[in-house]
Amino acid sequence: MARPTYAQIDLDAVIRNIHAIKDHIGQRQICAAVKADAYGHGAVAVAHAMSAAGADMFAVAMTEEAVQLREAGIQKPIILLTVVPEDDIETILEFDICACIAEEAFAAKLSEIAQRRGTTARAHVNIDTGMGRVGLEHASADYEMLKISRLRALEIEGVFTHLACSEDNDVSSEQLDIFQEILLRLESSGMKLPAAHVSNSTATLQMPEAYLQCVRPGLILYGLHPPGVRCSDIDLVPALSLHTSISFCKRVTAGTKLGYGHTFTTSRESIIATLPLGYHDGYVRQFSNNGEVLVKGRRVPVVGRVCMDQTLVDVTDVPGVQVGDDVVVYGRQGEACISLEEMAQRLDRIPYELTCAVGARVRRRYVLNGKLVGETPVGSLIPPDVLCNIFSGSQIHVPTHENISKRGAA
Repeated sequence: MARPTYAQIDLDAVIRNIHAIKDHIGQRQICAAVKADAYGHGAVAVAHAMSAAGADMFAVAMTEEAVQLREAGIQKPIILLTVVPEDDIETILEFDICACIAEEAFAAKLSEIAQRRGTTARAHVNIDTGMGRVGLEHASADYEMLKISRLRALEIEGVFTHLACSEDNDVSSEQLDIFQEILLRLESSGMKLPAAHVSNSTATLQMPEAYLQCVRPGLILYGLHPPGVRCSDIDLVPALSLHTSISFCKRVTAGTKLGYGHTFTTSRESIIATLPLGYHDGYVRQFSNNGEVLVKGRRVPVVGRVCMDQTLVDVTDVPGVQVGDDVVVYGRQGEACISLEEMAQRLDRIPYELTCAVGARVRRRYVLNGKLVGETPVGSLIPPDVLCNIFSGSQIHVPTHENISKRGAA
């Protein structure tokens, strides 16, 4: 019997968010960030939904993430956002993945192996304008890019940078100025400029001057706002909700100590419910004596420490509670709502952390056209037969494993 803890992923919300972003940015492309398993939402199903909605390309952090999308039938460009080992180059070429170039040596090796395979490598160049992680140093980036562009088996299709301080528009504007100055120098040197992308979710919401040819949002794709950022011109719908049900319920006397460390003591006779949900599932330990969930449309507090697999809540004030009652951890229940953004703010964390924390043993249930269309047995790596069931009858092409073509192979 399936454990009753699951994350519901609303693909209709994902599609709606893509449309809302496209309406907001006008005639620019969307490079959709689906790294970290689409921020915990399940990259394969989410990428198919985004592709159908008009996303132009996808951004990931690891070669393995890109291969997973290719093997699931995603045919649009997939871009690596950071450096990977040279050992990945053969795989990058085999699966037609856009490499991230942050130094000349990697670019030379990429071109060398591509030439040996009789193909052309595609790449986006990362320029460090102030993040300090990886990328060509901005002071010499134009010179290095011109050298890299002359490599025989390499095509530079994009150039990008990462904004370091989304909460500070002045810093972001300084980085944008540096980046655009590099683009101007490249243009004056006669280089055909590739697609440029800078805008993360915050910049997509409030810095139209940073849109350039392409925006690269993450959090807003999933219907969530960056901390402290709101935009009345775009209507976003959260795609993820987290659910469980009561597994055990008991009445205790006043003065009863609860949980590890006895960090909570009842002040009255109470009804305490146990939830099959813990920090291994992504309900982080900081919610101990600090979280709330919805039971029968009412907020009830977490009491005691969150355990690895179980959490206690006080349901004394909810009439008629019993084992099996539905519980909403993040999302709506009736008229009540507990949002991811609210709970992240309560912990002084960001929504990304909470969605990415939802563990692999939490089943993902996918909703499309208002109906439950598929469910993973565990985690969000969706089996091919489930994926085909979700998208059968749609205009999305989902090939079988046997007929997946690998563009770019020798």
